[in-house]
Amino acid sequence: MESEKDYVILRKTITTLSTSFIVAYLLAITGPVLQLIEGEEILDNTGIGMAGWLLVYLFYVGAIIAVYGNFVSVILDTIRKKWFSKMRWLFVFFHGMLGLVNGIFFQDIHLAYYGMVAAMLYACIDWWVERRIDREKSTKVLLIIPLILLLLSWSILEAISPNLPSFTKEDAIEFATGGEGTYIDLFPDKAGTWKGTFEGYQIERKTRAKKLNKEFYLVTFEEKWTKGKQKGRYVMSYKVDRSSVSGYGGSGTIPPYYEKVLEQ
Repeated sequence: MESEKDYVILRKTITTLSTSFIVAYLLAITGPVLQLIEGEEILDNTGIGMAGWLLVYLFYVGAIIAVYGNFVSVILDTIRKKWFSKMRWLFVFFHGMLGLVNGIFFQDIHLAYYGMVAAMLYACIDWWVERRIDREKSTKVLLIIPLILLLLSWSILEAISPNLPSFTKEDAIEFATGGEGTYIDLFPDKAGTWKGTFEGYQIERKTRAKKLNKEFYLVTFEEKWTKGKQKGRYVMSYKVDRSSVSGYGGSGTIPPYYEKVLEQ
């Protein structure tokens, strides 16, 4: 009994991994392929984007197949072996019919078709894996071929994708000043100095950027103010790259007029 259980677990594990990967790959590669067929412009790093979407699809598709797919398959397998042992095609057909449930549950006809195709693919792979294991032959090809396809697709898409433009100081400042509702809104959105007055305060605001390493900058906002004998200085610094802004440090005291300025 234990050996039969191990046999089923091994078979379903191989089938689940293979089916999940193939379905996720097909879903991820569809977008770039349609772009190429329709002559649309390929975006930067399309290969990386495709691989990222593959991981997203793999998570959801794998979860559905691992839970619902295997539950249904084990039941159908038991019924087939007991009453329809020579009608394997019926096993594949019923997998497809029960795969439509996803679309019914989410009320989406496209998901229904995707679910049906994925379920039938699962049944065919399971059939093939069962025959290979029974004949004591390797099933590694099911795991190797999808990986090769992924690497080839990623390489080709990256090769034909345009390179990202350089991330400059100007880009870093624009990114850092892109938010709303903060003190940074008051500073120049380009490297330079702004001078003005507010309620008697003589104010000078500076925006500057310093390159730390490749496409990584330190963007600094500095403000000085004077009013009679009062004077002060306030500095805020941020580390900025192409995809993120993080606080680096600051010094001085917040100008006493900031709240009033922001309310305007």
